[in-house]
Amino acid sequence: MKRLAVTLARTAIHIALSPLELALRLAGRNRVPHAPVFIIGPPRSGTTLLYELMVTRWRFAYLSNLAHRFFRTPLAASFIGRRAIRRWQGAFESRFGHIHGWGAPNEGGWNWKGPLPDGPWSDGSDWTPDKQKARSLTEGLERVLGAPFLNKNVMHANRLALMNRIWPQSLFIVIHRDVADTVRSIVRAERKMGDAHPGDDLWFSVRPSIAPQYEGQGDVERAIAQVMGVYADVARDRLPLGARVMDVDYARLCAEPQTVLAEIAAFLSSHGVAPDLKANVPTRFDIPGGKRLDASDEARLEETVAKLTP
Repeated sequence: MKRLAVTLARTAIHIALSPLELALRLAGRNRVPHAPVFIIGPPRSGTTLLYELMVTRWRFAYLSNLAHRFFRTPLAASFIGRRAIRRWQGAFESRFGHIHGWGAPNEGGWNWKGPLPDGPWSDGSDWTPDKQKARSLTEGLERVLGAPFLNKNVMHANRLALMNRIWPQSLFIVIHRDVADTVRSIVRAERKMGDAHPGDDLWFSVRPSIAPQYEGQGDVERAIAQVMGVYADVARDRLPLGARVMDVDYARLCAEPQTVLAEIAAFLSSHGVAPDLKANVPTRFDIPGGKRLDASDEARLEETVAKLTP
């Protein structure tokens, strides 16, 4: 009953906000937008930390928890909650990629389901995305929040070619974390959440192009294929993008966040994106210590990584 009541209340709010949403999508459509910026990488690779750091350091337009909850009217929700969004600063605490607070940045999974639905890897030629709907979302948030658009979503890691068709000037920041540590984190997260069922074809979010070879195998093998496969898909799809892609090392981001952010600022500026400064960020983060799995899992990890490494 509680879930039904929440759904009905949200639907009523969506209906009430629809006129404002339409007005905000149509307003200022002749304005030249900034190049949207996307953070990508495998799950558990540090994308959330980088997202939170960038939103804390600079004024970006982004999909907040508020915009995600009211996913049918994200511009209207962002307009009403714009003060909370603009003032939000990170405490650098998250759970499975979720950051607490209405103004906190969100991946925007519900927001993307219409214009950019989840799916297997594609070179972009067989997709028919709603380009105008996708652009009206990013450009509308820029107008509402008065800043360049930024988003982090690991589901976008297998669709660079498609996103380049929608936003030809888009910029990408790829975060790299040690493969074994990322795999361990995925496996522990799956088991903690109860989503790991060795022998099935479930994936912890994004499915790389090599997925079919590992469906039906154990969670360790699947996680390794996911991490290495995502990086392989990114490496293949980024070639036409040239200098519009930047790489960030997770361990270095933790050790020197201010230095890495300065390098990101230079990268963005070289492409005409120069967000206003908002707040300082910590000088260092403790690098998670890659807690090892049990002996049999570690043996499977080593064996499968060796098979997939060229």
